[in-house]
Amino acid sequence: MLMHIQVLARLTRIKAYLLTLFSIIALIFLISPQNLFSSRTVIVFLANLFLTAFVYAFNDVEDAVDDYHILEKRKRNPIANGDLTKTQGYLISFLLLLIGLFLLLIIGPLVFFFGLALALIGFFYSWKPVRFKSMPFVDLIAHVICLGVLQFFITYLTFRSFDLFLIPFLMIIIPFSLMIEIFFELRDFNVDKKTNIRNTIQRFGRSNIKKLLITSGAITIAGLTIIFFTIPSEYKVVLFLGSIFLAILTVSKVNKLLESYCPQT
Repeated sequence: MLMHIQVLARLTRIKAYLLTLFSIIALIFLISPQNLFSSRTVIVFLANLFLTAFVYAFNDVEDAVDDYHILEKRKRNPIANGDLTKTQGYLISFLLLLIGLFLLLIIGPLVFFFGLALALIGFFYSWKPVRFKSMPFVDLIAHVICLGVLQFFITYLTFRSFDLFLIPFLMIIIPFSLMIEIFFELRDFNVDKKTNIRNTIQRFGRSNIKKLLITSGAITIAGLTIIFFTIPSEYKVVLFLGSIFLAILTVSKVNKLLESYCPQT
């Protein structure tokens, strides 16, 4: 049983995003604190978890052939190393998708629509005949929309309707999601090069990546500032300390990856 759980955890790569997903709780705390401990919070968190797991699991199934030839990825990918068959991988992936969409349907048709859009973009991000992940600039845009904007809309619209308060949140979520994708592409720089994945980071030099990160960071800070002066005073300390921690963690990791993998150009 434990072995099956470990294989499932590797297929869904849950360790890569579980902590980040808890930002959903922080978002609900800021936009609708009275509903923080409601059943809707549990449902929307689980729905986002299952949909994100689908995106990562489906990516591993589609990448299994390429990952087999890269030792470090073969060890991680349970399809490539033979712990699961490709058919089992597809079945698990689409089961995760169905559960996630069903949970959103419980909330309402609008969030279900955004969940369906998330799933479609996640599908085409990895599906080999299209493979957004191997298209410069499209890879970044697809990731930002799929595991950034749409996840935010799903959570926001569970508790509120569209209003101007979502703008500063988008100013945080869009550049932060962009930085996460840059982080992943930097981490996989050498592996992607071997498997002929020509994404944005493969095309950009270090100086251009730094400019993109600086711009993203500036937009994020602007969004945080707007929210800081909008929310009640008792929430400001939490937001401030969380922002400092997030900034330090992001800068240190990206700088390390830039030095390790990205070529000087």
